[in-house]
Amino acid sequence: MQKGRKGVERMNGVWPLLTSALSAVFSLLLIRQYLERRKTHQWLWAFGFALFAFAAFGEFYSEVAAWNVTLYRLYYVSAAALVAYLGAGTVFLIFSRRVGWAFLIYVTVVSLVMLAYALRAEIITSAFIPGKVVAGQAMAKEVRVFSPLLTIPGSLVLVVGALYSWARSGATYNLFIAGGTVIIAAAGSLARLGWPGALYLGEMLGSVLLFYGFIGSWKYLRPIEERKHHQDGN
Repeated sequence: MQKGRKGVERMNGVWPLLTSALSAVFSLLLIRQYLERRKTHQWLWAFGFALFAFAAFGEFYSEVAAWNVTLYRLYYVSAAALVAYLGAGTVFLIFSRRVGWAFLIYVTVVSLVMLAYALRAEIITSAFIPGKVVAGQAMAKEVRVFSPLLTIPGSLVLVVGALYSWARSGATYNLFIAGGTVIIAAAGSLARLGWPGALYLGEMLGSVLLFYGFIGSWKYLRPIEERKHHQDGN
């Protein structure tokens, strides 16, 4: 029993490290793509995956060296905002620039207000227990109320946008994007409901599906980008 528990604890560090590395690689690939094609959705996706890489690295760090208050504050906001910025990229890709900017402004304002509250919130440091996945359990309630304002619309946009694109094109990469988003959202929901151990594995599985889906989408995006370029000058 003790050996099994130690094995689980070791994997608690491995999963977020792998997630962080994968997200960082994909963020760099998206930055390179943005420098080549200069599309708004590319840098938003790059920023979203950069937040993903930072949040996952924070989880890895907490497992090998324990949380500190400053890192935890930044981690919590990043973990909530990342899916919203990925969603903002999808809005820019599918809808008009006006709708895209409206969604991006909403996401940015909520993220900055959440960050302002998080930087001065009282952190429940007694929840920083070695070997235990903390998730949002150490964050003050007045900060946690902002999380659904980012994760719910971001997840909905990613899922609905992916399913809409799949229905129009039949490209299976969209199903991977939708599936990855659902898994990450479900893992976060389970963590908030008292099952934090599901968080790291869910993030890893979800990030793999997102990575595969986004990579698969690249060859299909050029016609969409060109059509939108003529529509609104993006």
